[in-house]
Amino acid sequence: MMNTAPVATGWQQLRLSLPEPAQIRAFLDRGALMAWSEDCWIIAWGEAARADRPDPERPSFYVPDFFLREEKPWRIYPQAAAVSPDSLAQMLQPRDITRHWEPFDEKSFAAAFAKVTGEFRGERLQKAVPAVFETSRGALTAAERERALRNLANLPAGLMPYGFWDEKGGALGASPELLFEDDGVEIHTVAVAGTARSGAMPEDMLDDPKERNEHRLVLEDVAAQIAPLGQVTRGATRLWRIGMLSHLRTDLRVMPQSRAEFSGLVARLHPTPAVGVAPRGDWRGILPAIDGGERGYFSAPFGLALPGGRSRCLVAIRGVQWDAKTTRCGAGCGLVPGSDLARELAELRLKISATRGNLGL
Repeated sequence: MMNTAPVATGWQQLRLSLPEPAQIRAFLDRGALMAWSEDCWIIAWGEAARADRPDPERPSFYVPDFFLREEKPWRIYPQAAAVSPDSLAQMLQPRDITRHWEPFDEKSFAAAFAKVTGEFRGERLQKAVPAVFETSRGALTAAERERALRNLANLPAGLMPYGFWDEKGGALGASPELLFEDDGVEIHTVAVAGTARSGAMPEDMLDDPKERNEHRLVLEDVAAQIAPLGQVTRGATRLWRIGMLSHLRTDLRVMPQSRAEFSGLVARLHPTPAVGVAPRGDWRGILPAIDGGERGYFSAPFGLALPGGRSRCLVAIRGVQWDAKTTRCGAGCGLVPGSDLARELAELRLKISATRGNLGL
């Protein structure tokens, strides 16, 4: 029997739980997860039904690709539970994993850098975020997923684990970037941009023209996207240290005048210039021309809608994705006028190193 206790009112059948070993094995084979808070993960397992909208009576996971091509992006599982990360980690076995990774193509990134720089000179773009990928042979195995989940349960506050997987492939990671959270009364979103090692001093990033400009472009874009919903409240921009990395962060909140639909919020906010381009314009045409590979689930929205109307959606970065043949670890960096190629290459290596370290891969 599962040991259950209520998490919060309004979640109907979802209860804080300690799953049985057989349920954990089923979760490792076919499952999904989303960090709802620092001490509560929503996990699901079994054969997922695909749908074009969330189920109002079950936790529903939103798993589109970056370009939102999926006609039925919602995955609804037959079993779900709320668990504490610590309790879940105690039920997972430590695994010794050895996986070889091929580095991303720095020459291709340099070519993308030159192309974007030319767009800056023509004033057609103010910011662009090319993506690169390290690759490794073979799918992420159940044993590797088990190790990665143990690692994710012990990450510092601020990183939000997410993922889904089945026999065809999946994605797993821990994102620092909230696309939006909707509690039915207020919508909360975050502008996160600018990156440095975690030892950076606040004044170093806040006074750096490149980092400040990169963050400003994201902040102004996100604020403009949610402004039609109601009065926007902005928090102070601050240095945000999470694990190996530090970022500039500004929180934004809005109380919409009418109910905001999940799909409408995704359409309004995705992709922010933190993972796309500014101005948004033809992002679907621009990004494939500068990326170092098909994005797939990298930097796509990854969401969860709960019974009762509450929802949360992350930006699926700092993770890996896989199919039957290949596992890929992606990263992106924000290019703005004044960006330096060597500095951006170092940022990409740092992000990939941090991601693989977070997952124990």
